[in-house]
Amino acid sequence: MTGKTSSPAGKDSFKADLAAICGSAHVLGGDDIDARYLRDWLGKAESHPALVVRPPDTAAVAAVMRLCAETKTPVIPFGGNSGLAGGTVAAAGQNIVLLSLERMNRVREMNAAGRFMVAEAGCIIEQLHAVAASESLLFPLVFGAKGTAQIGGALSTNAGGLNVVRYGNARHLCLGLEVVTATGEVMDLLPALKKDNTGYDLVNLIIGAEGTLGIITAASLALVPPPPALATAMVKLRDLDAALALMNLAQAESGGRVEAFELFGRLHYELCARHLAHVTPPFDEAADLVVMIEIAAGSTDDATIGDDGTLPLATQLETILAAALEAGWISDAVVAQSAAQRANMWAMREDVLTAMMAHGKWVMNDISFQVADLPAAIADLDAAFHAVAPGLYGTAFGHMGDGNLHVCARPYDRDPADFPQEAAAIKQAVRDVVAKWRGSISAEHGIGTDKQTDMKAMKDPAAYAMMQAIKKALDPDNLLNPGKVLM
Repeated sequence: MTGKTSSPAGKDSFKADLAAICGSAHVLGGDDIDARYLRDWLGKAESHPALVVRPPDTAAVAAVMRLCAETKTPVIPFGGNSGLAGGTVAAAGQNIVLLSLERMNRVREMNAAGRFMVAEAGCIIEQLHAVAASESLLFPLVFGAKGTAQIGGALSTNAGGLNVVRYGNARHLCLGLEVVTATGEVMDLLPALKKDNTGYDLVNLIIGAEGTLGIITAASLALVPPPPALATAMVKLRDLDAALALMNLAQAESGGRVEAFELFGRLHYELCARHLAHVTPPFDEAADLVVMIEIAAGSTDDATIGDDGTLPLATQLETILAAALEAGWISDAVVAQSAAQRANMWAMREDVLTAMMAHGKWVMNDISFQVADLPAAIADLDAAFHAVAPGLYGTAFGHMGDGNLHVCARPYDRDPADFPQEAAAIKQAVRDVVAKWRGSISAEHGIGTDKQTDMKAMKDPAAYAMMQAIKKALDPDNLLNPGKVLM
């Protein structure tokens, strides 16, 4: 699906109309467009908006959208530009308006008693963490780009992150939305209702749609009490079956309080040690398989240091790990003994992509499987990769707790562009393994432009046809983020 090309986005009168809505300083064109609007985060794709518009509030977004609907001008909602699937890239020659939500960065309401906040789409995730913390609460959506990503974009891609295993992804943390439609109407679904059985679930329809069905302008977000304490460890494992057994044991023994269960292969561990100067790897030598596990205290008693100087929660984690050692699942473990040691472990996990990018370019994939299928699925991926290029530099890492893997590879440890045949074969191998195990070709980064072909080929045909029908019904002129998600 492509946008129309007859829009007046470059015409002076159209630009003047936008300036009347947003202020002339917030309607940018030509050389005035800052470089951050002209490329994706990975630097893989250039973007070519005719204009960049930065409305100050929902009324202005609606007015911009009405003007664009009248003139058949396509619009791309733009957040923190931390996406990895090309979802905010403007195609050349389509006179596209890039609508940035960055000025809409207010927390409209902080309701500590109700444990929710209402935040505008341009709020940075870290900003929301700080606001929640000021009321002794937690907004538990956490991922590496939290310092740049905006909540509107996180919801539009249904972002996951590092503690989905306990709190769920962005969808599970959203209680309501305010959305501007393709015709410039404001749809108010903001009340933070945990139960609302009045027809179709429009909130969840918009979440994950990547701006193709409406523009998120604000959201009601669920907050939780922060755990009174956390216990964190890095663990060397025998194999993936042992990792799955350890995770299930930890969930059972902690009463479902596993906050994170993050997988490292030897490659990723070594890259962090090599490229992250601010990180001290817990083990002197990497193992083939390492996980970072974190569990939360269920009560203040678990978080109170005893007379013997021990923290009951840490003792609980050590007991779990001792049982795993006796079972032969693990060979070594380091339990964080301080906040600084825990922060060091988390820095290693959060910055693994930075370490990889410092090393070079990769064939990158964001996929998911049923958690129980992970050992066999990863074995299939490894076998397929080595069949493509013996000595291949790559493996899976990521959120084992929820089945989401980031599978990255470099043929012969070289730039994939130098080996296009092998790079293409790696991508096909990923598709084949995902299809075999009935997984997902996109777990948390969306479809954008990068995975449209894969989704169309692999999605259930009836489901794909229904998505096309929804898009046609809600955006018949294909003005909202044209050329993304659906083909």
